Amino acid sequence: MSGSAADIVVLGAGHNGLIAAAYLAKAGLKTLVLEAKDQVGGGCGTEELTAPGFRHDPCASVHGAIQAGPILKELGLERFGLRYIFPDPLHASVFPDGSSLVTWRSVEQSAREIERFSPKDAAAYLRLVAFWDRHIRDVFVASRYAPPRRPGELYTLLERREAGFEIMRLMASSPLEVVNEFFEEEHVRLHVLKASLQGGPFPDQLGYGLLVFGTGSGARHSFGWAMPEGGSLELPLSLVRALRDSGGDVLTRSEAKEIIVEDGVARGVITGDGRRFTAQKAVVAGLHVRQVFLEMIDHRWLDANLVEAFQKVRTGLSEVVLHLALSEPPRYRADFGVDRVVHCHVPETMPDLLAAYAECRKGHLYARAPFQVFCQTLVDGTRAPSGQHVLNAGRYVPYDLSGRPESWREIKNQLLGEEIERVREYIPNVTEKTVLGKAVMTPLDIEAHDAMFYRGDIMGLGHVLSQEGHLRPHPSISDYRTSIRNLYLTGACTHPGGTISGAPGRNCALTVLGDLGLRVSP
Repeated sequence: MSGSAADIVVLGAGHNGLIAAAYLAKAGLKTLVLEAKDQVGGGCGTEELTAPGFRHDPCASVHGAIQAGPILKELGLERFGLRYIFPDPLHASVFPDGSSLVTWRSVEQSAREIERFSPKDAAAYLRLVAFWDRHIRDVFVASRYAPPRRPGELYTLLERREAGFEIMRLMASSPLEVVNEFFEEEHVRLHVLKASLQGGPFPDQLGYGLLVFGTGSGARHSFGWAMPEGGSLELPLSLVRALRDSGGDVLTRSEAKEIIVEDGVARGVITGDGRRFTAQKAVVAGLHVRQVFLEMIDHRWLDANLVEAFQKVRTGLSEVVLHLALSEPPRYRADFGVDRVVHCHVPETMPDLLAAYAECRKGHLYARAPFQVFCQTLVDGTRAPSGQHVLNAGRYVPYDLSGRPESWREIKNQLLGEEIERVREYIPNVTEKTVLGKAVMTPLDIEAHDAMFYRGDIMGLGHVLSQEGHLRPHPSISDYRTSIRNLYLTGACTHPGGTISGAPGRNCALTVLGDLGLRVSP
């Protein structure tokens, strides 16, 4: 069965695959994207999970990282219908003792909030964000929107910078160590630490201390905690419009099964229904590396060490996420005063937070595990019927529950009730009367939702030092090129990894264009 020919065939219509495709098409290349599902988006989607008219984000909801880079302007996505909402406050934490702590877009206003708990910590917060602004922010952005540097190059660069050795020291630390170094009051420590652990790193994980300056504080102030109006899917939909405006296209229900390799060169793709798509210049795979290298390519074209490495990739924590359709806005306990805050963390106590992560390492659940709550409809009425709301509450959990991932199926119904009870402790009006629809996603559901989420890890590959930077996904192919000529990689398995940054897509596209001697027109 014949398909068609294109200059570039992109596999997977997640946001990174679509970003790569949009750049390549804008450069004048005939670009075709093949997507297995009925809908584009991958982990950047929006669905009616609970009841008709209630639009939930099954995975990514915050698009803060992409605000730091040039993609939105370079591709002109506002022209294609993309609108971002920037909630302010950015987030809050609510505590078992009835207190709360709010972070605003204004650094000074946030420091005044902290001052209620500790004047010393308020001053420390100002110093922390100032250090981010002066020494880290520009390096952070530049390092993400470029192929990864080799370790020697990175450290040479830092050695030449003011405060470079201090950055190295903080970078080598754990988030917990950095938080404890800067702050002394437990509520403040919990507030900053929980925000720094977005995406699933462990609090004591060495090598991730800079998360406190980025995800936990500075990046939120610098770039905002943005959410697309209408849901996460609006980003991929705008990318499809941009792609088609440049002459490219997307075919859904077109699952790539085999990458055609001839004489060590990628020549095209065969889909599950037998269609053959010829790629005259390149194939770009926006899929999980295990799928690409273990399932789609004849191993005679691959180095045995690479195949073995992808059989042993490491994954991080997964999640349990409760989705609710509500007849009225969530109302937190009166003492919290956070009813208009879109994103609230519930860190519990420091002993609880640390115990929860320790139990995750053992493959166990912890009853008082920290969680977070989103209610996007507080600022975006397009996601639910008038006056009604969507809410999700998520926490990090192990994939191998008690050594048996299938255990998640056995406890799913019980889990749904337990997660609602946890939320009700802090939001009392989440009751049978106000809940119009409900669903819970376990690690198995997350894995089944998108093949990129191997073992339920929404980061594709676990964010551990052995899989970061020049080592992601493997040192021999970390620059988006592979050992097969004309086959390139993008997506969460490539640098800089998961989250909605779009950096893997842009970096890959610019690599392809550079190899072809082309550039994107302004």
